[in-house]
Amino acid sequence: MLAVLLLPEFSELEAALGLEAARRLGFPAYTVAKGRKGTPALAGSVWTPTYAFPAAPPPRALLIPGARRPARMAQDPAYLDFLGGVWEGLEAVFLGFNAHLFLAEGGRLPQEVAAGEEVAAALEGRGHRVRQGAFHREGKVYTTRGGLALLAALEDWAHKAVVL
Repeated sequence: MLAVLLLPEFSELEAALGLEAARRLGFPAYTVAKGRKGTPALAGSVWTPTYAFPAAPPPRALLIPGARRPARMAQDPAYLDFLGGVWEGLEAVFLGFNAHLFLAEGGRLPQEVAAGEEVAAALEGRGHRVRQGAFHREGKVYTTRGGLALLAALEDWAHKAVVL
């Protein structure tokens, strides 16, 4: 089961890509957020999550789309409690274009990451090594350059191509 964590002002493209990839791979998927109220997205849409944190079933994988200010959400105890509660049971965590900052602030980002230019300097400033490529896997964490790089990371984890 894939959970897509909706941070405020998240990337609709990355969230939808993860949900569609899960559907095509035959994995159940759902969206989750702090509450069941609508969560605003970057391009102006508002999504109602399937679950609020306390009611969400334990996921096998977690996708965190990029967002406007992801590091700020890691300062909210509700987000950290959710992440801490599911972390041990996760096989994979997929990070969108700047979701690295959420995991870094939460103390769970690996040392080596793949990242786009918009967050590479911030990550290097925190002591992370930025690698070239669409994605990089270290342990259970797939860091990506965002966008369609998430699809490549999901394919790597599933050992199966996703045809859109």
